[in-house]
Amino acid sequence: MDYKVEKLLPIVSKLARKYAGCENTSISYEKAQMLMEAVIYCMDEYWNSSSAMISRRDISVEEQYTLGSKLVMEKAGQVREMFNELAESFEDYGVKCLYDTVQRGIPEFLKWYDAKFCPQDTILTLDYPVSVDLSPYRGVDAVHYYLRSILAEQRFLRRFGGSYVRAVLQSYNSGYGGMYENVCEILLGNALGHMVIQKPFQEMGFKEEEYALLSKRFQEDSLSGMEDRIRYTIQEMVRQYYQSDEQLLEYLCCSAGNLAVRIDMAFQSGRPDTIFLL
Repeated sequence: MDYKVEKLLPIVSKLARKYAGCENTSISYEKAQMLMEAVIYCMDEYWNSSSAMISRRDISVEEQYTLGSKLVMEKAGQVREMFNELAESFEDYGVKCLYDTVQRGIPEFLKWYDAKFCPQDTILTLDYPVSVDLSPYRGVDAVHYYLRSILAEQRFLRRFGGSYVRAVLQSYNSGYGGMYENVCEILLGNALGHMVIQKPFQEMGFKEEEYALLSKRFQEDSLSGMEDRIRYTIQEMVRQYYQSDEQLLEYLCCSAGNLAVRIDMAFQSGRPDTIFLL
């Protein structure tokens, strides 16, 4: 959203005085720019919120900033709560990138995040890739969405058990411990194969006739039709095995387009075993 700078300057000025302290009211241009971005970040937080508490839009700019700043603080608290929930049963399955990003990176974010003076700073690079597009987000918003994604992935993967997840990853890449790929999407692609031909997950290993049946089921559709089939299959899987977890369904469906392309390429190259692994 576009804001009139002159209306934000008084807020930035007050924030600058708090940042510099009573003894020194002078700050550098770079710091002043940082504080302006901080104010805009909180204003965006206000305007993007659907909370009933801030449904009124006829309040002053300073009140909007104050409420937005409060929302940022609350979201930072939620990130801490989400991480504590995640830490109770987190499993990295031997993938170093996943371990480092969550177990080392998130605590660093919680330690250094400055919700008052620099809420727009994400701090982390979030190296382990998730299926949602985080590019529109930064600061606590990016980390909040990221942790929601990781929590959804952990719920999905936990259903299979650690040994099964590792076996699928080993089949995908014998050096999977060092890869920078999304673990959930690899397991999801494999699970789709089981679901589409109604093959129990405990029956591991696809036979040639099963690959032929998968080819028939998937390649009878256009790419968009294949994506629709994948979304429907994901919906059925979540209904059957995850008590219709809506948040998980939404997250897994983010992979539908990419999986449609990968499955199509796998059959085109005669290598369905790169998707349907075990």
